[in-house]
Amino acid sequence: MSVLYSWFAILGTGVLAASMLMGFRYDPSAPAIHYAYNAGLFVGYMAVHYLMMTPAFKNLVAKSPQGSAGERRFYMFVAIVTWVVLYALHWPLPGIGYELPIWVTYFGYCAFLMSFFAFNEGATFDNLKAFAGAHGTEQTHGAALDAPLQTRGSYASVRHPIYRAAVCLGLSSLLINPHAAQLVWVAIIGVTFVSFIPIEERQLIAGRGDEYRQYMEVTRYRLCKGIW
Repeated sequence: MSVLYSWFAILGTGVLAASMLMGFRYDPSAPAIHYAYNAGLFVGYMAVHYLMMTPAFKNLVAKSPQGSAGERRFYMFVAIVTWVVLYALHWPLPGIGYELPIWVTYFGYCAFLMSFFAFNEGATFDNLKAFAGAHGTEQTHGAALDAPLQTRGSYASVRHPIYRAAVCLGLSSLLINPHAAQLVWVAIIGVTFVSFIPIEERQLIAGRGDEYRQYMEVTRYRLCKGIW
């Protein structure tokens, strides 16, 4: 089972990028009510996701408000499965669409690829297994005290470089799929990641205390250096 979960987690780390590249289905003739349906799907996904991020849920699963490797595996499994379900069940959206020159689309693919590398931080398969809390690995991300506090590399520039890369994935995907459905998809994901930041930082302060406060003083910006 541990090997099966490891490969599931590795493939799962690509679901966000894959769905961003493909985008929401676009159909200019689709009824506008599809916007409400897709919004409802996403609210349902987020309700589950936010619940799993709460200290109360972590305490229930891991007997610790900071979580554990087992809780991390459960979180990753549910997050990946529900994201795939969300993408599979969404309906096509209407709206404006554009035909961009091929060189613009080419640039979009290049920017998307660079953002994908940034999202995974050049990770190897072993790094991705550790990120997902696979058996036999040391936890690398999270509020738990047994996970190291990430402060080097891209984390020395901003406190949430993975979220920054996700936003860049979305922006570059608009050059690949220049239509209203993609814009809505990108906006939803961007707002979601930004909304995660204060929640995660509260958990990190609760779990790490002065260690994380000192990191916040040294690395002032959350998402974009010089702005926020």
